[in-house]
Amino acid sequence: MSRKSAIATIIKVIPPYLPTLLILGTICYISLQANPLPDDTQWLLFKGADKLIHFIMYMALTGTFCFDYYRRDTHRHALPALIWALLVAILIGGIMEIMQTQMALGREGDFIDFIANTLGAATGIIAGHRIFAHCPPTNIS
Repeated sequence: MSRKSAIATIIKVIPPYLPTLLILGTICYISLQANPLPDDTQWLLFKGADKLIHFIMYMALTGTFCFDYYRRDTHRHALPALIWALLVAILIGGIMEIMQTQMALGREGDFIDFIANTLGAATGIIAGHRIFAHCPPTNIS
């Protein structure tokens, strides 16, 4: 069995949209923690590092959605699905920022975090589309 066919077999076994849901769950868990990083790791971060982390998390969310979408669908109506995925990611980012303020976790929602979430989600859609749009569907149900 070639390496390429082994990878294709593994991809077919992964349930539809499970990777996207796992990343979404991770984002929700991290976003709603009072202190998502242990105190002894704060020195690793530079000023504004949390904005970069927000960007990467939401880029991973929408990029993974593209992976899931393109491995499952025949690509006929990709644009509406990608627009909806982007809008849902932006909405989730906004809700997470509001919840951080409202839940009294010792964290505050930040509009710049929301902007980082939005830019990351848009970048993930663009990059995911460019990377995965040419992959044939794997005919999973």
